[in-house]
Amino acid sequence: MGTDLKPAIDGRHARRARSRIAVIDAVFALVRNGKIPLTVEGLAEHAGVSVSSVFRNFDGLDDMQRQAFDVFRERYSKLFDPVAPSTSPRRQRVTQHVKSRLELLEAAGPILQIARHRALDYQPISEGVARSRSQLSDQTRSHFSTEAAQLTPAEASNLIAVIDALTSPEAYDVLRAAHGRSDRQIAQSWTRSIEAILTGWPGIEPDVDTGKESMA
Repeated sequence: MGTDLKPAIDGRHARRARSRIAVIDAVFALVRNGKIPLTVEGLAEHAGVSVSSVFRNFDGLDDMQRQAFDVFRERYSKLFDPVAPSTSPRRQRVTQHVKSRLELLEAAGPILQIARHRALDYQPISEGVARSRSQLSDQTRSHFSTEAAQLTPAEASNLIAVIDALTSPEAYDVLRAAHGRSDRQIAQSWTRSIEAILTGWPGIEPDVDTGKESMA
C-alpha cells in the first residue's frame, strides 16, 4: 500500500511546486507591468490556478511577496556580482559598473521597488532588502578597489558610499519618475558623474590609461 501511495504523494508535491512557481512568476509579471497593488484573485488568474491553491502555497500576500523576493535574488544573483576586474582601465570599470546596474534595474527594478516598500513593515523582506543592498555595495567596492586602495579607510568608505548611492535603485527611481530620464540619459549622467568624482577626489591618482588616451 505504501508503494502505491508514494507516486500519488510525489505527484501532489510536484503539482504544488509547479503551482507555487506559477504564482511567483505571476508576481514578477504583474509587478513588471505595473499591475499593483497585487491581489490574490489577480495572481491566481494570471498563474492559471485557483485562489485556494494560492493559499495552500502561501500564508497570505506578505509570505508570497517574501518568497517571490527570495526567488528573485536566486534568479538574478549574477547581476549583483562584480563584472569588471579591478585591474581594468578606470573608464572601462566605470562603464561596466553603470551597465550592470542598469541591467539589474531593467530586469527587476519594479520587484526591488515593491520590496523596499514592504520592508518598512515586514521584517523578513526588510532583511532581504538589506542583503541586496550589501551585495550592491560589495559590487561597487570591487569595481573601484584600485581607487579606494589609494585612500585612508575612512575616505575609501566615503568614496564607495557616494558611488553606490549615486547608482542605487532609489536614485534610479528618482531620475525616472521625478525627472523623466531615459535609461540612456541615466547611463550618460552616471558615467560622467562617477568619472568626475574619481578625477576630483583628493588622493586618487590620475588614471594612466585615460591620460594616454587624452594625449593621443
